[in-house]
Amino acid sequence: MVPLEFQSFFIASAGAAAALAGLLFVAASLAPEQSVTRRAPVERQAMAGSAFTALINAFFISLAAMVPHYNFGTFIVPISAVSLVTSLFQAWSLLRPRKGWPSFIRRAIMVVVSVGLYALQLRQGIGLIAEPAQVGFVYGMLFLMMGTFALGLIRAWELLGAQRYGLGGWLNPLRDVDDE
Repeated sequence: MVPLEFQSFFIASAGAAAALAGLLFVAASLAPEQSVTRRAPVERQAMAGSAFTALINAFFISLAAMVPHYNFGTFIVPISAVSLVTSLFQAWSLLRPRKGWPSFIRRAIMVVVSVGLYALQLRQGIGLIAEPAQVGFVYGMLFLMMGTFALGLIRAWELLGAQRYGLGGWLNPLRDVDDE
């Protein structure tokens, strides 16, 4: 059960995640052949999938946190596991050797960030199941939720083709696709 002082965070989080996922659907529907169809570049498909996974993950975990008298760790575990497996499937297609080492490094960082985030969520969920009264696990989930939102927003922004500069621009896996 989530303590009452966290309820407003999860209410806002569920609303924000739903709105952002809806906007991602709209953005993808404007030019699906560029981002979500089989003909789209693998990098764009992975970016769309990563953004969608992050926002849906945040949405469902936030919803579960609002259920009264419910240990939401039992919901975090399957949601984070599905998100983790989804990221690993994306990694399978993204990490095939092509376009040189800089491209591989950009793709690997994308995979490591996603896999690491969802693995930490899984750990927090297991901790909440084992020790539901330990508020530290709830705090941990709050920060991981912020990371999940950041991941989803950054991936969606990159997917839209927004120009990024500096290290963030260099790390963008779509940099190689956009240069073609």
